[in-house]
Amino acid sequence: MNFILRLFLTFSSVSFFLIVYLIQNEVNPFETQLGNYAWVTYAVYVLIPFLLTLISLGICKLLAKSTINKVVSLETSNNDFLANYLAFFFVALSVKGLITFWVVFGMTILFTFVSRVSYFNPVFLVFRYNFYYVHTGENVKVMLISRKKLKSPQTFEAMSVRRINDYTFIEI
Repeated sequence: MNFILRLFLTFSSVSFFLIVYLIQNEVNPFETQLGNYAWVTYAVYVLIPFLLTLISLGICKLLAKSTINKVVSLETSNNDFLANYLAFFFVALSVKGLITFWVVFGMTILFTFVSRVSYFNPVFLVFRYNFYYVHTGENVKVMLISRKKLKSPQTFEAMSVRRINDYTFIEI
């Protein structure tokens, strides 16, 4: 299950790279003789990462349950990975040629899949999720994805989460 989830998270988070490239190069597979409704195609393109993220959240509900009882320290990490995703836009805008695009896109998918970055999906921010680095009571640093606004360890209440991996949890 974790492998499938990581695939969805990876594709949903790097799909913006593909979308920018397709729009910049005016790729419109639905162009008809009746007229060019490119805006419809581009709207569908933009919806894809959101749909993939919703599927990812559905898969998360199937993951093993866990509980985080005590927090020693916490810090927000909403902005830590944002630079990576902004780089996707700039790279997608500068790639020339279809072969170059697919090589760069393939490498981006591979590196995102094998890194911890795949769990940071900017669409989660739109869905009001926050990313936190949390030191648990066992003094293990984990990433917590939650809709709650966590302010301090003193106000932290035990929460039921889903285990994405040993160091990443999501509250659904």
